[in-house]
Amino acid sequence: MLQLMILRLPKLLLILLLLIGWSQPSRAERKTIIIQRAGVSVTGTVVDALTKAPVEFATVALQDKSGKPIGGAPCDATGTFTLPNVAPGAYDLAISFIGYQTKLHPITVTAAEKTLQLGQIPLQTDSKALEEVVVTGEKNLIQETDDGLVYNAENDITNIGGTAADVLKKVPSLAVDIDGNVEMRGSPKIKILINGKPSTMLSDNLAEALQQIPSDMIKSVEVISSPSAKYEAEGTAGVVNIITKQSSMEGMTGQVTATTGNRTNNLNTNLNYRKNKLGLRASVGGNFNDRNGDSESDQVYFREENLIQTPSKLIRQSSTFENNGRSIFSQLGGDYDFDENNNLSVNVRLNGSRNLTDRTLSTRQYTPSGEEQPANFRFRDIDNSNKGQGFETNLHYKKRFRQKGRELDFISSFNTNQHRSDYALAEENGQETLTRLEKSDNHSQNREVNLQLDYSHPLEKLGRLEAGMRAVLRNSGSDYDFRFSRSETAPLAEDPARSNEFQYNQNVYSSYLSYTLRLKKIYTIRVGGRYEYTHVAGDFATNNITTNLQKPFHNFMPNVMFMKILPHNQRLRLSYATRIQRPGISQLNPYRNESNQLNIRYGNPNLEAELTHNTEINYSWLYKSTSLNVSAYWRQTNNDIAQYQFPVSLNNDTLNTTFDNLGKNATYGTSLSANTRFNQKGQVGLNLNLFYNDLNSFVGQRAIQRSGFMYNLSGNASYRFVNDFSVQTAGSFTSPRLSLQSRSTYQYSYSLGLRKEFWKRKGGVSLNVENFLFGNNSIRTTVNNANSNNVNLNNTYNRIVRLSVNYRFGKMEFKRNKALEKFTTPDPKKKG
Repeated sequence: MLQLMILRLPKLLLILLLLIGWSQPSRAERKTIIIQRAGVSVTGTVVDALTKAPVEFATVALQDKSGKPIGGAPCDATGTFTLPNVAPGAYDLAISFIGYQTKLHPITVTAAEKTLQLGQIPLQTDSKALEEVVVTGEKNLIQETDDGLVYNAENDITNIGGTAADVLKKVPSLAVDIDGNVEMRGSPKIKILINGKPSTMLSDNLAEALQQIPSDMIKSVEVISSPSAKYEAEGTAGVVNIITKQSSMEGMTGQVTATTGNRTNNLNTNLNYRKNKLGLRASVGGNFNDRNGDSESDQVYFREENLIQTPSKLIRQSSTFENNGRSIFSQLGGDYDFDENNNLSVNVRLNGSRNLTDRTLSTRQYTPSGEEQPANFRFRDIDNSNKGQGFETNLHYKKRFRQKGRELDFISSFNTNQHRSDYALAEENGQETLTRLEKSDNHSQNREVNLQLDYSHPLEKLGRLEAGMRAVLRNSGSDYDFRFSRSETAPLAEDPARSNEFQYNQNVYSSYLSYTLRLKKIYTIRVGGRYEYTHVAGDFATNNITTNLQKPFHNFMPNVMFMKILPHNQRLRLSYATRIQRPGISQLNPYRNESNQLNIRYGNPNLEAELTHNTEINYSWLYKSTSLNVSAYWRQTNNDIAQYQFPVSLNNDTLNTTFDNLGKNATYGTSLSANTRFNQKGQVGLNLNLFYNDLNSFVGQRAIQRSGFMYNLSGNASYRFVNDFSVQTAGSFTSPRLSLQSRSTYQYSYSLGLRKEFWKRKGGVSLNVENFLFGNNSIRTTVNNANSNNVNLNNTYNRIVRLSVNYRFGKMEFKRNKALEKFTTPDPKKKG
């Protein structure tokens, strides 16, 4: 029965769309139509006082002489407005639009006339107000929302010339390690969206993808710790939504940013054009990112007799690496307003990348007394080349109904990414004799299709109802061909055990229902649920053995939120949600990576999805220019997906590293965010996330229990001087981390940014320096296994200097959203 419903899903989407779009007027709508047939009709045209051009979609409010609003209407695309059914009397028309001075235009309506023609009504431009909107108007760096917070990245000058990874480092509740891996409240299992939509660019290698997105394109970052049922349930800790800059200005505007530095060089350009109902956006750019570092590891093996561990040997490895990343991107988007209630937008993105990594690995073996054994020396020179190209397109249709808050959204998207990875290894012994050659090439592809329908319907005094359906169709494939030789003269032969081919399909069909009720403008209650059916199918072929995978499963995930508005701009929120984390392709693929002969890495195709229960209580307070946000949360994950190591056999030097569903993971934490502005030019912020992690799992046949406190601390401060000179500093500190088998030392970063603006702030020069006191960031990690204890020390060169120049050009004339505002509907009690 369920499969039959799934097959009929596209038809159901179409039927629902037609039913909503062709719905008949309600009783209130019919009543409004009848009333508007009688009375005096007042009409006129709002124009620019200088150019005489019509002011499209200006707001015209009808009010009595005491200033009390009675009704109103928006202007259309020609600047014309009509107020039907106006009773005889004396009134004022309050005419307003962004960039113009609000005008009070007196009128007198008499019963003797059926229509009052006002002709052209000129509006004077407000240059001072426009300058404040365009130039000096700044949002707080951190803002609170019903579901989390927003970090306004465009107001942080230390982001200029960087990448998306640099931006996420400064977002409260998030932590980014030196390799670009992202955590949210101590968990790396988050769902990252771009403009509210998923992207295959982020699903394959998140750390690498974040390096390809220029920070200059990012407007803000939303951290949604309590997502409603409307959001996809993927992501244990929550949702992070990266919002890119999209201009709503009339005319043509653009910006060029060039950055040079020791780690990052890029050039980015964007252009925005809007005329009447049509808007176009285009951007193009390229990034150059370089990294280098080294590492050392000591692997002490032991024998255990009568619970006494006796060292048997020591293996020491040292490694160096250089990484050169190159990426280009281009994006074209457009939107068209058919009228004030119907909008269609389309966006297309192309990106390409190339990553070259040169790595060396030396292995030495010692006796327990410290004597080196030269016969066991190995030196490996490893080259990796990764090339990728991606194509993403999405279409979004929005329909607004006459009833305020009643909306329909249809979103469809298609994403595809293709990758090619080439690997080459040359191994020598202590006599510099070639002992092994390895070469491989890997072709892979990810495809994803999304179809989504969302409908929101206000219920007068009974709140708001939201419902929707979604289908996510994912397909991934990989063909890995591995060849080797034991001498320089012998031909390369295929190794079936390390060659791999797989096809993987994951289709998720979901529907949701969410109800929100607001009582007396004090209480907000949101109750919802999301049902997701997942069908997983895969074929994994390695070592001439094919593994077939068929795993359909379904989940119902409830969602509850209660919020109370307290006196003096205080809010208290309590929420609960169930989240799901499905295994990724890299976690499932059984391909064996043996570039380090002592640590073989591979995936596990038998992984199952994990479920998490999220509970949070949040308090926020806004006093003048100071905001405070405090949360306490509990996150319980069952069937936790985690990585673990174990020896191939009891007395074997080689370790296997793979993934499994290893038990339960409970996190109890609290987070604090405080921000304040001073003198209208300065801002200071502080963020703290403290949590206790309790792990109860099984590694092989061994039960392991690990627990401990961890925290993230970050802060920022900025000040804008009167001569268009700005300074900003930011810093973060991450405490030592623990997992089932490992513990790593702390990490930190800090930055200082200086900016000078010119030409009425159309251009500027920025200097940003990071980690300028010490060049290297060293992280020490200890790993305990059944037959060995390992100590790894990683050093990455992390001193960064960036010099950026940017210039904005074009004519800036603001155009507001065409949705009807407060006085658009003549009588707010009437519903459409």
